[in-house]
Amino acid sequence: MEKGRVRRLKQLVTAVLIIFITLGLYFLLRHSLPKYAGRVPFLLLLFAIDYLLYSSLHPSWQNLRSFVRVVFAFLWWMPIVVLTLFLASTALVPMQEMGSFFRIVLPGFALMAFIAKSIMLLPLLPAFLIRLTDLFSNLFGRKLPSSGKRTFIILKKMGIFFGSIAFAGLLVGSTIWVYKFKTHRISIRIQNLPDSLEGLRIVQLSDIHLGSWLSASPLRKAVEQVNALKPDIVVFTGDMVNYSTAEVRGFETTLARLKAPLGIYAILGNHDYGDYVSWNTEDEKEKNLQQLVEFYNSLGWKLLRNETSVIERNGGSILLAGVENWSATARFRKYGDLYQTMKGVGLKDVNILLSHDPTHWEAEVSDRFPEFDLTLSGHTHGMQMGIEAFGFKWSPARYIYKNWAGLTEKANPDGRKNYLYVNRGLGHIAYPGRVGILPEITLITLRK
Repeated sequence: MEKGRVRRLKQLVTAVLIIFITLGLYFLLRHSLPKYAGRVPFLLLLFAIDYLLYSSLHPSWQNLRSFVRVVFAFLWWMPIVVLTLFLASTALVPMQEMGSFFRIVLPGFALMAFIAKSIMLLPLLPAFLIRLTDLFSNLFGRKLPSSGKRTFIILKKMGIFFGSIAFAGLLVGSTIWVYKFKTHRISIRIQNLPDSLEGLRIVQLSDIHLGSWLSASPLRKAVEQVNALKPDIVVFTGDMVNYSTAEVRGFETTLARLKAPLGIYAILGNHDYGDYVSWNTEDEKEKNLQQLVEFYNSLGWKLLRNETSVIERNGGSILLAGVENWSATARFRKYGDLYQTMKGVGLKDVNILLSHDPTHWEAEVSDRFPEFDLTLSGHTHGMQMGIEAFGFKWSPARYIYKNWAGLTEKANPDGRKNYLYVNRGLGHIAYPGRVGILPEITLITLRK
């Protein structure tokens, strides 16, 4: 009886402590970094998953030595502690001032642990229903049949097995697949394409996210892979950094090696504006953006900010329009203005739009600007995990974005087609890896 009272007291103290920590973290973030305050309920959900799994699996290692139990408990609860401390530290220390270990490795490992735990939870959901049935049976004086108990044990073992496999896959994804750059080759057929533009090669890169790279070495490999494709034009569709321009240091020489005889063109993505960092003043934030603009200039890349550029080759012409970030979802600010971009601009033989967020195409471009033969986007990363094999394509990204990776086409009444291509991204953010959705280099060839 005394043990039960002590246990209930511990549970009460733990619950009160969690409530105080959660409220304190929420108000701290609301004051210093409002964008991140919305992540606190998500953190509570992760804790609930942790607690549910731990209470279910705990009896399995009760007979082990106390030292082993303590080590396991430490490893089990460490990810939620790491994520909580990381979220709290973002309110106290600017993200760009954190070392790569604290900014990338630790939270990345914690996130991997929770993805594995979430997969572990799936087979256990029926097991929890069985336990609930057992509880009600005991209330009415009935005991759960032995077959039900056996089912619970089997499902629990399945959860442990699938969770372990998932964690192993995530580890491989963060060490090998994260730098296994895949070239996707597509042909875009343009009505009345001039002979001079037949076979023109465009390489698209997107979402490099330099703040997530531990070194420039893998990026050099990607640049060499692009140059080996001998592109006529290279375009970059946004998100060079995660949080601030400070992240570009050390990568200048590598990116400057990209070569394209007809030019390298770029636009900004939602992460490039510094919206995910708490700045002391608006001037400081604007200075950060200006430094990124200067970085593009130093590389010799042409940054299009609601602007257009005309590319000519042997009498054929391409209109390249670059719009600032424009999203149909409320989570991202609309910096772009396609009407202003195209005001007074004449069309060319081929008309291409660079727009970071693919929701822009469905919401505005395809209906109101059908003159664009091709829109190139990124942003989704294909959620950095999914399945692409034997013609089958799936990712959790499909539940957020209608067009999340690859080519989409729409026919116009005049016979021309509008194309959207969504690049899966070269870099990564949050989860420091790739599983099933490899980092992408896109080679687009124009055809009649």
